[in-house]
Amino acid sequence: MNPTPIDSKAQEILNKVQQVTASPKIAIITDRKGEVLEMVVNGQMGKIVELSELTYIAKVISMRYDVAEYHKILDGLQMDIGFFKHVFALSTMIDEDKLLMVIVPKTTNPFDLVHIAEDVKNISISPLDNLIEK
Repeated sequence: MNPTPIDSKAQEILNKVQQVTASPKIAIITDRKGEVLEMVVNGQMGKIVELSELTYIAKVISMRYDVAEYHKILDGLQMDIGFFKHVFALSTMIDEDKLLMVIVPKTTNPFDLVHIAEDVKNISISPLDNLIEK
């Protein structure tokens, strides 16, 4: 399962995901409807996640972005991390048409996922000290 990337931006994003954490992972790029455009599976993730379920997981995660404009609440969702029994799943919009989903084992430091989204979106998730009155 190592298709040729659809464009250079997709390849760049998948490369960044690979560089940020050495943990086994599944990285998926989908369109807004949850159709898988690109996918990379490495490490032992096939033993943790049923690979046949990945297309369904991608559709379910992508639906959240269109339901009630979920991604626009509170000045815009920057990323979403789900904590499941055996894995963490990050999702973030790459642009208006594409989403990135990364699934890692629960042994991974969750902040590694935050760093993936920060690198891909060129954002910083930091305390809001400058907005909060002391």
